[in-house]
Amino acid sequence: MNKQNMAEGPISQVDKTYSQLKTAQKEKIGNWMYEAYKKQAEEKLSDDEALQYVFGKIEAEQILIPYTEIEKKYSEKKKQYRDRFAAENIPKHLNEMEEILDRAIQRMDALEKKMAEYEEFQTEIQVLEKYYTSQQWKDDFAMDEKGKLPERLKRGILSEDGIYNMLERNKELLERIKEKH
Repeated sequence: MNKQNMAEGPISQVDKTYSQLKTAQKEKIGNWMYEAYKKQAEEKLSDDEALQYVFGKIEAEQILIPYTEIEKKYSEKKKQYRDRFAAENIPKHLNEMEEILDRAIQRMDALEKKMAEYEEFQTEIQVLEKYYTSQQWKDDFAMDEKGKLPERLKRGILSEDGIYNMLERNKELLERIKEKH
């Protein structure tokens, strides 16, 4: 026969620890303790009042464990229960807004990086602009007009409007970037 501590209740076993309980018993008691914590938080109960709920469930299931073990475990788990309860009660819109904030920051970071890369690329665009306004471009254009360049050659730079349109668009983009700074 198991040792019983009649002062703490008829089925409180004196020499058993929480860790000696079966896994299923620990899960049940853990769930009951969390339910007790929720009641405590919602109804402003004391620890003793909340634990009475747990003790009632333990007795009903005839789980043999000293009440002091349950009190100790409840005390250890209380912060975890508080965090879990708080997480379960976060208004849905707060998580949605947080996700929007995170995505906005990611996109802004990416845009700033791309803007910096684009601004650094301006030295290459200046090289292209210098070529476009040079005698060399005029000579290359004339050679193409006379059919002296291979047909498979890509001709974006030899079209009359290709470079010009890109340079105008580049100016517009730089103005938009400067306006936003």
